[in-house]
Amino acid sequence: MSCVQQFPQHLLDLVKTSKYVHVATCSTDCIPSVSLMNYIYVPGERSFAPEDRSCDYIVFATLNNTEKYQNIISNPIVSLLFHDWITAKNLSLKKRSLSKSSASDQEEVAEGSGTSHSSKLLNLLQELNQSELFQMSATIRGHAAVIAPNSEESSHYKKLLLRTNPDAHVFIEDAKTVIIKVKIQSAKVTDSENNTSIYT
Repeated sequence: MSCVQQFPQHLLDLVKTSKYVHVATCSTDCIPSVSLMNYIYVPGERSFAPEDRSCDYIVFATLNNTEKYQNIISNPIVSLLFHDWITAKNLSLKKRSLSKSSASDQEEVAEGSGTSHSSKLLNLLQELNQSELFQMSATIRGHAAVIAPNSEESSHYKKLLLRTNPDAHVFIEDAKTVIIKVKIQSAKVTDSENNTSIYT
């Protein structure tokens, strides 16, 4: 059974819907490197090669003259960081809104005449707490493989990447671009309350 079948729905939603992933690689000399990448999630049943259909993959494109590519060639074990940036952004905006409360509003609360504002403030703080409960990060560990350039499989995944990330077409269609598929092997999820779950 694929470890992805054990993933909770909120983790699958995060992996399926995030636009970017941080890809961590390491050289044989133990020098780490991290890159922010466009990607697609490919469930096993939608994999190009029949032999891949018992696993799930993260697929992305990279240039063949990058440190990341050289690291993958020499050390295919990678880590992928997914983060709930939408919740984090909303949380930041709400906190910023709270910090920008007008001086007159603050004076109303201090004088005891700002019941309405006080109620809004309480509701906002409660909403912030709820947002924090759902904020999470997930680190997926996997085994990366380079797909042969100019192969049907490479063309297949390039088309999927372009469909999902049309704004990255210059990069994806570059002559030096190669497609990397990462077989998902395990995941560690941490939420804003420092609760950690591991799936293997």
